Amino acid sequence: MTFAFNQNVSAQQLADLLPNGVAILNDQYELISMNRRFRELIPCHTSKFPDCWLNSVHKDDYDRVATGYRETASFKQSLRIEYQTRDPDSIWCVMTLDKLEDKNVNFFGLKDGGLHICTISDITPEKKAELVQMRAAQEARERIKHQERFIDMISHEIRNPLSAILHCTEDIQEAICNKKPEEISIIDISEAAETISLCINHQKKIVNDVLTFSKLDASMLSLSPRKFQPKRHLTTPLTIFRPELRKLKIQFEYKVDVSYSSYGIDWVMADLDRMSQVLINILSNAIKFTAKSETERFIRVSMGAAIDRPTSYPPNIVFFDSGESALDKDATNAPEWGDGDIAYIMVAVKDSGIGITDQAQQRLFERFNQATSKTESLYGGSGLGLNVCRSLCHLHGGEIGVSSKESQGSTFGFFFKVRRSNDASQEGRGDLHVSGVDQLTYDIQALGNEIRGVNDVTEEPKISENPPEGNFSEIEPDAPKDAKTMRTSNIAREVSDDQIKRSNKDLPRHPNKKQTGSGQRVLVVEDNSINRRIISRKLDALGFDISQVSNGQEAVDANHESSFDCILMDQQMPVMDGNSATREIRSAEKETGAHVPILGVTADVMDAQQDEMISAGMDDIIHKPYGTQQLVDKIIHMIPKAES
Repeated sequence: MTFAFNQNVSAQQLADLLPNGVAILNDQYELISMNRRFRELIPCHTSKFPDCWLNSVHKDDYDRVATGYRETASFKQSLRIEYQTRDPDSIWCVMTLDKLEDKNVNFFGLKDGGLHICTISDITPEKKAELVQMRAAQEARERIKHQERFIDMISHEIRNPLSAILHCTEDIQEAICNKKPEEISIIDISEAAETISLCINHQKKIVNDVLTFSKLDASMLSLSPRKFQPKRHLTTPLTIFRPELRKLKIQFEYKVDVSYSSYGIDWVMADLDRMSQVLINILSNAIKFTAKSETERFIRVSMGAAIDRPTSYPPNIVFFDSGESALDKDATNAPEWGDGDIAYIMVAVKDSGIGITDQAQQRLFERFNQATSKTESLYGGSGLGLNVCRSLCHLHGGEIGVSSKESQGSTFGFFFKVRRSNDASQEGRGDLHVSGVDQLTYDIQALGNEIRGVNDVTEEPKISENPPEGNFSEIEPDAPKDAKTMRTSNIAREVSDDQIKRSNKDLPRHPNKKQTGSGQRVLVVEDNSINRRIISRKLDALGFDISQVSNGQEAVDANHESSFDCILMDQQMPVMDGNSATREIRSAEKETGAHVPILGVTADVMDAQQDEMISAGMDDIIHKPYGTQQLVDKIIHMIPKAES
């Protein structure tokens, strides 16, 4: 087989077909010849290459690039350097500069030597993938460090009480075996037994947190909905704290907000075992830190209800942004939850304890983290409890938040989604039972209080299955934003901004100005109904004209019947996945000559998956979880390319 070659095709025309920028420079680094791609990457208004090139380099890279070039030019060496461009749609480039050999100089019809060849390539996709891998590797290293610290902490938390248990056992044995009956101190034995029970209960809590976290981390934890009466059944875990509250002289209240009865909450479908785990964890912390207070000692647990998803509970509680991905974890939509109306049970725990410092609040809900580096040694704990609480709330369609300031106490609030149930029959009903360890701890502490005379001077906390109803200042709808709330709100904003900065670090820079739509037609292709609804609502509010479909086949059909300015294509979907749908759309476009920008949406960060999406015909990729403005910037950036 032979090929005919058009002799009239010039070298310049061939050079203009190259995907990379190529230019020839003389000995003075002046431009002699360049192809079209070179002019696109480096707009030149002068023949002096250094001026054109350095003016295109981003200011953050300028000093490094300029220094590298000067050193290369001085010694007539080769240069290879990566940098970002200065323009608004900043891209990553790699520039190479090499001296041409004399035999190649003759090709240009020049007798003088000293020519240089310069190439410039757009490496943005490769650089993005590299930066993603670097971040993933860094996160993996940090995760390993956290896990190592966590294992050390857990080992300490489990082994340390064993020493106390051993010593107290020896005290009891010595008191019984080595003394005459009349010399045995019942108080000493009671105190030793109480210490043992507290140590065992502490170990039980650590083990429960670790097991729950492990199941959550492996996506193996499932909810078991049953019929409950929340205000009555949640008193069960509260009662186990009675002796401890009495011993520490902490005033305690359990009350119901008027919203609970106004919405007619009675029997509901819920997994109150998991929600009681959240309540026990928060109340344990409240008792631990309130006991350190040198002034007032007070804790109040209040419960309310809502028919719409709360923005917070109480109103002055701050929910640290979990991102829209938290909604994906909601497991309350399965058939076993029934088809009753949705409601939200809201719980708040307010204390007068030592409060939480600013630095501690920044890391409050992170895994493997105590409030401070010294918290575990001062107060005990794995640093895992609140992270588990947050995950359990997300799994139950809810959220958790806090309002606190150092030395001014704390209020933790959380809510969870339930479905009403009119059937109060025994079938499917569940009761919250106190575990054997908890009951033993309760009995020993109660006995200790009786022996030491605590009961004679301290009133027992009232925890009724039919708690009194009332209005409380901190949970009223128009509750004021006090100093604690404002402080925590600022910290939550700083944490959110820091997360955004970390996610955008080292990625191509974009203007700070927030962008909005102007009627552009966007097709949202997403099988998850919650995600699809939220994304569509937000984009619609920002000025885009939104259409929605739930799988790839519907996207192909919708694109055939109508035209769109951009398609937001999820990758993993039933019927037809995002890659297959994109190939179908691109295949159809070969006949029409049209091209609709397709933005792939994925949670995968592996190169192979991303390469497959690009190969299928997607123009760009956005990774879950992403911010709304990040998504809008991507869409706005893609649409002008299609219009031009």
